[in-house]
Amino acid sequence: MQLLKQRLAEYGFESRDNYDYEVQCLLSTPNDNIRCLNVDGDPGRRKTAFAHALGQALEYEHLLYYEFGCDAPQPEVIRIHDGEELAKEPPTSGFDRVMTEACALSEGATTLLILDQFQMAEFQQHIRLYEFIRSRLWSYSDVQFVANANHLLIFIVSAEPLYHSLQQVSFRIWIGALDKTLADIQPEELGLDEASAEWLVPLNDLLSALGVSPTISEYRKLAYDIEQSVRNQEQLKASIFGWVEGVDRKRLTGGSLNLHLERVMRGIESNMGIQEEIELSSETGE
Repeated sequence: MQLLKQRLAEYGFESRDNYDYEVQCLLSTPNDNIRCLNVDGDPGRRKTAFAHALGQALEYEHLLYYEFGCDAPQPEVIRIHDGEELAKEPPTSGFDRVMTEACALSEGATTLLILDQFQMAEFQQHIRLYEFIRSRLWSYSDVQFVANANHLLIFIVSAEPLYHSLQQVSFRIWIGALDKTLADIQPEELGLDEASAEWLVPLNDLLSALGVSPTISEYRKLAYDIEQSVRNQEQLKASIFGWVEGVDRKRLTGGSLNLHLERVMRGIESNMGIQEEIELSSETGE
């Protein structure tokens, strides 16, 4: 069976971090409530990408998504009856609709509900969600819907801390905007020969100075450009900015990293010289 990290990468979330333990805690710890994951982390949409990728990696049959703050304001509807103005009950909110759909689907199939931008939710919704996780009953107006706790899983993506009681019934996971634990990648990890260390070592230093930690696929795209196309600093900067998530373009092009860039280019030129020598030697040997 594939590692979770590999499965997440297949569905668009790449990371050097391994989340197997956290997911095991979420899914295996005895729990009478509906299981809930609080996806915490650095600002940005990387948390959302993780939530979607994890839902698909876990192969849930239904994946529902709702983002707070996107619903249009509900107009107050007034109807006239015998000359008297009567307020009509407002339409069902998007949140209530997705909650009732999650309840219905969970009756017979595994269902994941992602609640994104939860910091935009009114505090009343925090309380309602907490009560739902405990009771498995979702209520609005005069109706109630029951969820199957064995089939339903909830992910809450929020830029702010959850209501205390809601956090108490959730498992929290941290998703960084970038992997902070940058380990120097080796040529063999990218399918390169040892001579590529001439430019790979200074490239690692450059990326560290930029404060970014590329994924393996980003490194492979960079490596291809460097091996095939990069012949000056401007091309190198274009490839780094083009392939690596989170790069500060002003810092990359501002001049403060020129020494790092020069070292990478010297490494590229040196490696090209080594490759040419190998080719000449091979031709002479023939």
